[in-house]
This record gives sequence, structure tokens and C-alpha cells, in this order.
Amino acid sequence: MAEYRIDDLAQAANTTTRNIRAYRERGLLHEPQRRGRTNFYDESHLERLKLIDTLLQRGFTSAHIVDFIAGWESGKSLAEILGLPSATTATWSRDQTLEVPLHGIEAFLGARDRELLDKLIEMGMVSINNDNAVFAETQLVEAFLELRDFGFELRPLIDVMGAVTEHVDQIAQIMIRAGLDLIENQQRRTDTPERTEDVGRTIDAITRLENVAVQSVHILLARAVDHNLKQGLDQYFDGAASSNSRPPAQPPP
Repeated sequence: MAEYRIDDLAQAANTTTRNIRAYRERGLLHEPQRRGRTNFYDESHLERLKLIDTLLQRGFTSAHIVDFIAGWESGKSLAEILGLPSATTATWSRDQTLEVPLHGIEAFLGARDRELLDKLIEMGMVSINNDNAVFAETQLVEAFLELRDFGFELRPLIDVMGAVTEHVDQIAQIMIRAGLDLIENQQRRTDTPERTEDVGRTIDAITRLENVAVQSVHILLARAVDHNLKQGLDQYFDGAASSNSRPPAQPPP
């Protein structure tokens, strides 16, 4: 097995000797073998440093990394380990929030009551902060407001969004459960006493599965919307043509 002095290890891991010493102090990196007055590191230290770098890039804190590694090496299941930090979903980020004073919310939504606001709160799109309504996913809010300015009422649009949200949540549960099952199966096939390298691959696998899930749902939804929109327009125009071709009604005698 290859051995490294601290300077060589830092170069191989693309980090600094200062970081290595800090990781040792925080319990992120196990102690090297000391011979005489020199510390010697091996491949397990190098793999651990690569793992730490991967987790840091995913948004983990030092405390989360300690818990994650300890859980993994103690044989916990992937689901148990993922329950420790929320950083595995760091690739998802909301748009900047939009705050609207509560006294002006009815005018903002174009409604005469707060029923729509309560519906948006229930859907998780709005939260209340002191005297303000805080809107998340501002791009979606802007799309709603554009439709409102075009003449559509927000109430039926938000009702539709509420129904869609339930289905989207079900789709997400199916895809995430399937993805975690795939990772669990892969983990069982490759499980070895030295597992730190596998953790880094697992984090990358989760991120890749998340990206594929979002992209595939987007593509499939866009295709389905396009198909159903075409059918709906055909029916609409066929109905309009049939209505225009009817003979005018005769006045009563």
C-alpha cells in the first residue's frame, strides 16, 4: 500500500496540509501511523479526503460529515444515514422569495377574500412572516400573475395546481423510492470492509438520480401537455365549426 507524508498527501488529494491537520482535529480523518518523528498516511487517508471533499461540495457541514461517516462505517442503512443531514438535496434551490404585505394580499391576488391565500399556504407556496405573505417559487407566481393580467381568474388555476401537486408528489415518491432501492442494491453488491470510496459514489449517484428524475418528469409532462393540448384544440375547433354550420333557427309561426 502506498504511503504519503503529509505534503505528498495534500498534493494527491488536492488540498492543503492545514486542512488535513484540521480534519484530524475534528475527527474527520483518522490518525496516521507514526514512525519516529514522521507521520505516514496511506490510501485510506487519501480516499477519506476525497470523500470529505465530495461531501463538502454537496453542502455538508463538518458535523454532518462526522455523523455520515460514522453511520456508514457502523453499518447503518443508506436510508438511516440520509436521515442525518439534509445536504444531499443541496442541488435543489428555491427562487428568491417575494414578500407581499397582508393588507394588500387581496388586491395582489385579485380576490375579495383570503381563501386563495389559505389555499396557497396549504400547498406550501406561501408562508406568513409577521405581517407579510412570503411567496416561494417566484417564477410560478409571476406566471400566475401574467395569466391573471391576461384575463384568467386565479381561483380555478390554483385549484388545478393543487390537484397537480398531489399527483406530482406521488410521482416523486415513486421515483425516489425506486432510486434508493437501486442504490441499496448496488451497495449490497459492492459492500466491503473499506467503504469510504463507496460513500462518495453514493452521493454522486443520488445527485444524478435526482437530476434524471427532474429532467424525465419535465420531458414526459411537456410531451403529455403537447399531445393533450393538440387533442383539446382539435375538439374545440371541431365543435366551433359544427356550431357555425348549423342552419339558423326559424322564428315561431
